[in-house]
Amino acid sequence: MYVQKSALCLISCCIVALAQYQCYPVTSVNSSDATAFSNSHKLATRNGELPSDTIHLVYHDNDSIYYIRSTDQGVSWQTSYSLSSGLYPALDIYHNEIRHVAWQQFDPSDSTYDVYYDCLDDWAPPVNISESSNNSTYPDVVADEHLTAHIVWVEEIGTQCYIYYRTCIGAMPGDTMRISDFGSTEATYSYPSISLFSPNNRIYVCWDCLDTDCYSPYQIHVRYKEGTTWSPVTAYAHYLPLRHSSLDFGHGGMETLSFCYEDSTSGNLDATFVGGNGGGYATDGNSSYPVLTTVGDAWSYLYWQEDSSGYIDICYHLYYFMSGWTQGTVRSVFGIGEPVRYPNSCGAYVVWTQGHATPYTIYFADFGYPISVEESQTPVCAFSIDAQPNPFKDKTDISFGADSRQNKAPSPWDESPRPPDGTVSIHIYDVAGQLVKQFSHSTIQQSNHVTWDGKDDAGNDVPAGIYYCVLGEYNAVTKVTKLR
Repeated sequence: MYVQKSALCLISCCIVALAQYQCYPVTSVNSSDATAFSNSHKLATRNGELPSDTIHLVYHDNDSIYYIRSTDQGVSWQTSYSLSSGLYPALDIYHNEIRHVAWQQFDPSDSTYDVYYDCLDDWAPPVNISESSNNSTYPDVVADEHLTAHIVWVEEIGTQCYIYYRTCIGAMPGDTMRISDFGSTEATYSYPSISLFSPNNRIYVCWDCLDTDCYSPYQIHVRYKEGTTWSPVTAYAHYLPLRHSSLDFGHGGMETLSFCYEDSTSGNLDATFVGGNGGGYATDGNSSYPVLTTVGDAWSYLYWQEDSSGYIDICYHLYYFMSGWTQGTVRSVFGIGEPVRYPNSCGAYVVWTQGHATPYTIYFADFGYPISVEESQTPVCAFSIDAQPNPFKDKTDISFGADSRQNKAPSPWDESPRPPDGTVSIHIYDVAGQLVKQFSHSTIQQSNHVTWDGKDDAGNDVPAGIYYCVLGEYNAVTKVTKLR
């Protein structure tokens, strides 16, 4: 038990040491809502991998869609480039860093918006997904393990809006389906969000509904697709406003359903979180545009825009199973003296748009694991550990070596693939912190890698899910996903 607890502390120490709640500028923009809205995911890593050296971001500025990435865990960012004209992009990455983007684009021929989709890693041009003369807006996208993109958007028909869904594989769109089929003839719908959850990689969609024919007109609707079958709608309703719903970006389909929305049932607008580890707390002001990522019972990252201090701020509420909840605001933790708006997140990573006036700046922060100050003082480790393939089905090769990041702490073994004394062990934990497999020094011997066949120490296949590979003595950890 002592070894297990020490290793789990090591996981938390290592990741916070790499981040230390760091904040970095990404790029300058002219749009004050460059990272809006919360219904669509704009920040992504491969299969939701955390920590990850490569981080991808889409945003809009001056009616154009931009893509930018960092390859050093958000410390510096490459030059952004324009993908298309448009607004409110959404991004997802599943396997092999294949990038899927959706956005709304103005069509001057009929003065409406269309929804477009593009895979940035193939030769096919962008595809008009909505293919409608109606106004189509606010898209979101998620990709599954088969590289199928699932896109949702709002389509305006007459005086009402509806939620539509369509798939796309490469440049081949599937059938279009209206999925907002619950409510009276007066109901109108907005802000769809889409993601993958267990069991069976269900495609979940949530959206806002205003149904003036209903006693509780303000509603959040949730629906999922499993295989080719859609579930009935589950509705969360009240006579006071519920709005700006957003699904958890716990990517990979291994997590159970969790989502968030703005809730004014207490008489004040608060951020409400459903499923996962819960979270959120009441404030004196208005809480808006909440976003979240949850990983099993181990941790949750919750963010929302807040005005309770008389200025625009972003609250965070972080959960780590060894230490409970941590809360604060972006302005206070980073010493920011200007408005910060529209958070968008992928786990510990969060971006926002900051500034009083043009030019605004998009900022990136890494909140690491939400643990105590004492734990976070561990120096940055000089070793890194990796697993490939990741995700895997049958086996994965776990390798380690000197950490090549420029901002790591100096170490006497920087030029060596192993520590000088040669002592290495690798422990594998599930998201609940249970030790499932260990490779001792005698097993690894003089190699700098080991193959894990997805079995525990008793020789039993471990369930599909997320696991942590810890280089036991040297503050290094990586996340690996086992598929079904």
